[in-house]
Amino acid sequence: MTGGRFGWLVSYPKSGNTWLRLMLSCVLSGGAAVNINATAAKTGVASFAEMDEFLGIESSELTETEIAAAMTAFHAEFLANSDAALLLRKVHDRFWRTPAGIAAFVPDLSIGAIYLIRDPRDVAISWSHHYGVSIDAIIERMADDGVVLGHPGSRGPEQLPQPLGSWSGHVLSWIEQGEIPALVIRYEDMLREPRESLARAAAHLGIATTTGLLDSAVSATRFDHLQRQEQAAGFRERLVCATAPFFREGRAGCWRDQLSAAQIARITRDHGAVMARFGYL
Repeated sequence: MTGGRFGWLVSYPKSGNTWLRLMLSCVLSGGAAVNINATAAKTGVASFAEMDEFLGIESSELTETEIAAAMTAFHAEFLANSDAALLLRKVHDRFWRTPAGIAAFVPDLSIGAIYLIRDPRDVAISWSHHYGVSIDAIIERMADDGVVLGHPGSRGPEQLPQPLGSWSGHVLSWIEQGEIPALVIRYEDMLREPRESLARAAAHLGIATTTGLLDSAVSATRFDHLQRQEQAAGFRERLVCATAPFFREGRAGCWRDQLSAAQIARITRDHGAVMARFGYL
């Protein structure tokens, strides 16, 4: 085993995870230009089925319970095959444990986690476009504690099942787990002060930065730059069923003119306690 450790970049879907991952990757590369597809492939998504390669099994043939039981061995083997001091991994799973009671995202192999949180009213809109389903259907899904991303019959060949749960439950599972040091960054703050948010994230994961390096990373990952790359070459993490580009708007507060009063009331009823805790109410 090398001395490397994981840095988990965690969020509920459509909450800024990919943007932060691209910024941090730019910092780690010394400020080099960002290629959205090359960087996404290099940093990796924790739900992608490299399990097949590293454990010599066919994950598509396993049940969710069997996959869960193999997760910690998968992460350990993945890390052992890398010479990087820090491996960034994108995570949409809630914090969960295997059937043996072991944390799936192994604390002993982790430097820390960055938890990206976004106003759930904006999440509902963005996720609706991403999946090509109605906002009402997404609002219902965001309140369901049993939701699993990439479950059998819906996931692509590269996707492992990802226990997600409700928006509130997802947030609380990571910020209250107490085993992997987790830093919460609001998507809205990252939009308003990207350099400061990036500096906080880098410091939490032990990544050395300079003012110039932070500025380069922020400039290289401007939303219009990412949009142009997606328009020119596509983006490997965009779903085929999506009704809009992956890098669609990158704004905060869209819910004010795109959600009905009933939709706003439903989200507030479902998630008001956690929203208030993080300044959304």
